[in-house]
Amino acid sequence: MNPGRSLGVQFLYKQEKVGDYIPDLLAFGKIVVDTKVIEKITDREIGQMMNYLKITGYRLGYVLNFKNPKLEWKRVVR
Repeated sequence: MNPGRSLGVQFLYKQEKVGDYIPDLLAFGKIVVDTKVIEKITDREIGQMMNYLKITGYRLGYVLNFKNPKLEWKRVVR
């Protein structure tokens, strides 16, 4: 799988840094993976992943939820 950590993405507004985004995991250098421990994956988490994909420029992401004994996951494509 070749997982790796990202150095992060800086948020800029009018050429001024206003924040950072560091993904939980980047797989194959092109898939954003966001891990959660929540009751269930909702539209909020899907929307959050869409924003992550937009700011990183990647097209594919996965939201993984480890709350329950059976892994819940959603594939998100931008």
